Amino acid sequence: MSSVKLVNITKSFDEKIVLENINIDIKDGELVSLLGVSGCGKSTTLQLIAGLINPDSGDIIFNDKSVLNIPTGKREAVIVFQDYLLFPHMSVYENIEFGLKMKNINKKTRKDKVNELIKLVKLNGYENKYPSELSGGQKQRVAIARTLAINPKVLLLDEPFSNLDINLRNEMREFVLNLQKKLNITTILVTHDKEEALIMSDKIAVMVEGKIEQFDKPTTLYQNPKTKSVANIFGERNYIKGKIENEVFKSNIFYIDAKGYNDLDIVEAMIPKECIKLYSANYNDGVNGYIQRKQYAGDKTFYDININGEVLKCTSISNEYNQGDDIKICIDRDNIVFFPL
Repeated sequence: MSSVKLVNITKSFDEKIVLENINIDIKDGELVSLLGVSGCGKSTTLQLIAGLINPDSGDIIFNDKSVLNIPTGKREAVIVFQDYLLFPHMSVYENIEFGLKMKNINKKTRKDKVNELIKLVKLNGYENKYPSELSGGQKQRVAIARTLAINPKVLLLDEPFSNLDINLRNEMREFVLNLQKKLNITTILVTHDKEEALIMSDKIAVMVEGKIEQFDKPTTLYQNPKTKSVANIFGERNYIKGKIENEVFKSNIFYIDAKGYNDLDIVEAMIPKECIKLYSANYNDGVNGYIQRKQYAGDKTFYDININGEVLKCTSISNEYNQGDDIKICIDRDNIVFFPL
């Protein structure tokens, strides 16, 4: 296995900067996600690590040694693409064996390795089937097994679940995560799915327009984003303008404790939707408002709360309130972040 470090990486295409001063330090055995919208530079970063393209400047380091002069085939960082790229004329067994044959591994060793991997990815009985006979999840497992056959130091996953339906996607996420932990292989996952990144990652690098906006643990990124760009990657938030005086945030609709923050004349309070708690109108505490809109979504309900003309969005497990109901809200202070303007 291997640690991976990107140091001041810059990359341009046709004089357009795609990556600018990228720095990431990934420890041996970690699963790190590159998270961001399409076009932010995620896949380019993955291709640089694999050696498919070269940076304009900076360094890529595996286990404290630069790999810039090591060609793709010997770098031992292999990409699993979202389209699988299986050989249609080869069976499952032959697809997994292919890389070993290219390395001139002897037949008995190849057979032992392929059988071991077929068992590992739970494809027993599918050895002689062809890609056209497999489901999307089974194709993904073959692609992963083929990659693991050559014992890569770094496993690179380029949006591997995007072509799967929701149930199969969840199943494959769990499968890959368990496999990664079992093998303790350093893994870098490219995704635009915030839930996927939060569930699977030891750390997440949030990418915005070719830069790393924040690199941190999932809980830190979600609860304490450093910028609004990072906050918005993880879903719609409420932003309330006000000011901070004597460690109290003051807005037109409520006051909130802002302990630890200096006085600021113009500031926005970022309030996650799930941090707004709803209570009946006769509750002793909270701020008065009413339900302007309600959307039921099974295990949760989305509410738009109108407070003196300001609309706050709330996600709740409670479905007891209806459009037009008078209510009171209380806000969980622990997950509020203040951004100076």
